[in-house]
This record gives sequence, structure tokens and C-alpha cells, in this order.
Amino acid sequence: MVRVGAVNAFGRAIITITKNLKLLIIPLIVSLLLSPFSAYLFKDTSVFENLWGVPGESNESVIFEEHGSTISEEVLNEMAEFFRLFLVFMLVSLLLQALSEYAIVKGALMAEDNQTYSLIDLVYEGIHHVFQVFFINLLVGIITVTILLGPIILFSALIVLTGSSVLMWLLLVVEFPLILLLVAAGSMAVPIYVMSNSITASLSCFSIAFKNKLSSIGFGAFLVVSGFLLLAVPASFIGLLFLGKSDFTANLISNILQSPFQALIQTLMAIGGLMLYFELTKKVKSFEEEIMEEFGL
Repeated sequence: MVRVGAVNAFGRAIITITKNLKLLIIPLIVSLLLSPFSAYLFKDTSVFENLWGVPGESNESVIFEEHGSTISEEVLNEMAEFFRLFLVFMLVSLLLQALSEYAIVKGALMAEDNQTYSLIDLVYEGIHHVFQVFFINLLVGIITVTILLGPIILFSALIVLTGSSVLMWLLLVVEFPLILLLVAAGSMAVPIYVMSNSITASLSCFSIAFKNKLSSIGFGAFLVVSGFLLLAVPASFIGLLFLGKSDFTANLISNILQSPFQALIQTLMAIGGLMLYFELTKKVKSFEEEIMEEFGL
């Protein structure tokens, strides 16, 4: 059974967002700013669709051939250019999202203390901490991958030695809740940094999550399901509107339509991580008390 801590944290995050809807503006602007760049980057996927040349074709630009298929030097150059642009786009995207994440958490903290805030001030503070938050997210990602690789390596070795297919299912049983726990842990990293102004302290998110395994797994499940509903489902419907189209205009409209959902899921993860930290460390009043206060009971 999911511990109450996960439910309380997720419920408090929803309440905080509904009471501070203007915090959604920051990630929304970031998402809208990135939309044309993403649309341009993926406007033409023919470089991948036509990756293999005509079998048996012979010309000087062919640099690789296997089983009658060829890759031309021109195609490889296009792929190299694509991946260069993609890396630049990802770097800019992660930096802007780091700025947004800091601003959202800072605004939620000020709202918890009944302080007034302006979006301009939050963005200004986010700019000052953007590289620190980026580095924290990078560290969290590396630690998360390292933790996840542990069981994979262990079970892979056992599977090779024993040849048992049952171990593969056991690996999935171990990995799935571990992924959920690490999602919850990662969501707390930036909120801890915002409160402590310490990169080292932000990594305590892992110890907090492992000390409260059931609540963390439950909260991670809430975030994963919310992310799917807010991103995958709308994206599938929007994708049907532009089925078979990959030009710049179609991609741009699709990205713009998805921007509000992307903004909402980032806000939910940022504020959710803050509320989970509060819940697991008991730094705020109970969820029941907050509900009673909200409705004047």
C-alpha cells in the first residue's frame, strides 16, 4: 500500500500549483522559446529515412558498404551536422529548464511563507543559479544511471552463468520500483539546493528517498503517470492532426500546442519534489490541516 506521505506530497503540490498559477508562465515561455528551434531541427527526417543508399550503386562518395547497402559521405555529413545542432539544442534546453526549475521552486517557497514575488525577480534569481542547477541535474543523472546499472550488471552476470530466464523477470521486478524511487529522489534535488544553497546538500535527496522507500516509490509512480497523461496522451492526439507531415510549420504548431502540457509537468515535478521533501522531513503542517485551512473548516 502506498504510504500517506506520497499522497500528501502530491496533493499539496496540486494545491500549491492551483494557488500559484502564474508560476506556470515561466516554463511555458521557455517551452515556447524552444519550439521553433525544435521544429527546425526535426523539420526533415529524410536523412534517417534514406540512410541506406540504393543497393549496388557505385560512386566515389560511398564510404561504407555491407550486404549491398551503402551510406554516402553526403548523408554522413548531414547526420554529423544534425547531431551537432542537436547537442547545442539540448544544452540550451537544459540550461533554460534549469533556470525555470529554480524559479518555480523559489516562487513556491515564497508562496509557502506568504511572501509576494514577481516573475521577473524569480527569473533574475534563476539566471544567477542556472549553472549550479544544471550541474546538480547532471550529477543526479549520473548517480541515477550508476545506481540503475548495479542490478543490471549483477543480474546479467547471473543470467549468463545460469541461463535462467526467470532472472530477467526478477530484474524487472527490482528495476521498476528502483526507477520510481530515483525519480522521486531526483525531484527533491533542486528544491534542497534552493533552500540550502549547497550543491552537496542537494545530493542528500538520495538518502532521504532511500530512508522513505515506500513513500518515494509511490510519489515516483504519481509523477510517472502524470507525466504520461500530460505529455504522451496529448502528443498522440496532436500527432494525428499532422500525420505524415514533418515540415517546419507542422512541427512548430505541434510544439506550441504541447507547450502548456510541458510547462505543467515541469511545474508539477519541481513543486512536487519540494512538497515531497517537506513531507518526508516534516517541515510543514499536515496535508489534512492544509485542506481544512483552505476550505475554512
